[in-house]
Amino acid sequence: MSLRDKLKALEELQQIDLETGAVGVRAAEIPRRREALDEGLAAARKAYDAEKARIDGNEREKRGTEQLLQMERDKVKKWEGRLGEIRTPREYAALSREIDIARKTNETQNENLKALALQAAELQKSLETAADALSEREMAAEAELKALDARAAEHTAKLAELAARRAEAAGRVDPALLARYEAIKRRRAGVAVAMVVGQTCKGCNRNIPPQLFIVLQRAESIEACPNCGRIIYSSEAVNPTVPPPTQAP
Repeated sequence: MSLRDKLKALEELQQIDLETGAVGVRAAEIPRRREALDEGLAAARKAYDAEKARIDGNEREKRGTEQLLQMERDKVKKWEGRLGEIRTPREYAALSREIDIARKTNETQNENLKALALQAAELQKSLETAADALSEREMAAEAELKALDARAAEHTAKLAELAARRAEAAGRVDPALLARYEAIKRRRAGVAVAMVVGQTCKGCNRNIPPQLFIVLQRAESIEACPNCGRIIYSSEAVNPTVPPPTQAP
């Protein structure tokens, strides 16, 4: 295998690894998006449950007030029946005061019941709003989850395809060169091979010595960028442009 072929194999391997990394990043976004959907649903359910709890609390308070009101009414009715049995003015006055207090308590409880009824109506509106928001969130989440499942399947298939292509491409790279490539890739954020354009390494965007650029154009040896240590090559030397065919006069 010529040196140009070795460099082309490295170039292809690098492209496959970069594509694999990009697909991996997109695939990693799916669990995070699922988590965000779950959090959104949980928040909507919490809001609904809070409104439901407020309605339940209102209903409990209403029942308690009604029970108290009924007890006070029964008390007034009983005491009013006893007024005719009292013989002394002092006892009559005392019981009359108790009846007045109970009646005022009843008036207060009636007002409380009216306020609770108004509050219940407002709470019901809030509950319906929360229920609508939860329903919309659930439907949107269901649709997005289906889309995420489809994307996850696509990413899985693509990663499997890239893994097969990488195995094939890696098999065409000299083992020692492959080991060097892997070591540099680990140190340099996944980019071990860089093109040199106009004496500039595209891996670190710094210029290389002119003499090294001349060496790269010959494509006779594997060279590294003196700045970032990546394997570098001249695109023109590895992938020379084929001149267009001359037309016959």
